[in-house]
Amino acid sequence: MTTAVVVLGVLVVLVLARPGGSGDGADDGIQQAGSPFKGSRGVGAAAPGFRLADQDGRPTSLAGLRGRPVILTFMYSTCEDTCPATARQIAQSLDDLGEDVPTIIVSVDPKNDTKATAQQFLNKMRLRGRAQFVLGTRAQLAPIWKSYAVLPQGEGFEHSAVVLVLDAQGRQQVTFPVDKLTSSDLAHDVRAVQDRATPSAR
Repeated sequence: MTTAVVVLGVLVVLVLARPGGSGDGADDGIQQAGSPFKGSRGVGAAAPGFRLADQDGRPTSLAGLRGRPVILTFMYSTCEDTCPATARQIAQSLDDLGEDVPTIIVSVDPKNDTKATAQQFLNKMRLRGRAQFVLGTRAQLAPIWKSYAVLPQGEGFEHSAVVLVLDAQGRQQVTFPVDKLTSSDLAHDVRAVQDRATPSAR
């Protein structure tokens, strides 16, 4: 009996001591122990750069946005489920922040994403003037997808759906799988990235 009690006690301690384990069942999030972020914490590596045109034909690059945090994600303009849901979360997070931080959407469907459809998408999602929808040919976009380990939209399968937060130096700090994304958590992590910025980057 004594041995059984000891074993049971050890199991309870292990459950309570694991990251996120508090005995209340709240262990389905992605926040890591000791992290200031609600999303998964990145390693702080420089985000792969690119330079392409947005929905209005304006040249867009990550390097040109240095000095402020950036929200970066991957969508297609004719999507009717995941992309609109994610875009609404992003729009609400900008509302929660009370300011528009640079937001870049990279096309994952170059065959069907056009200036017109991208503009319509941004209008519908309350992101016109708040986000840039980066377009290009498959040859131009494929290296970007590869560098971010993103699967593009295809026949019979969905593209990779993630939202990233980059810091003012262009380093990847936070990753949200879209099924874990909430507007409040995204706003929280953008603020956390801002708070961690060095004085020279602000």
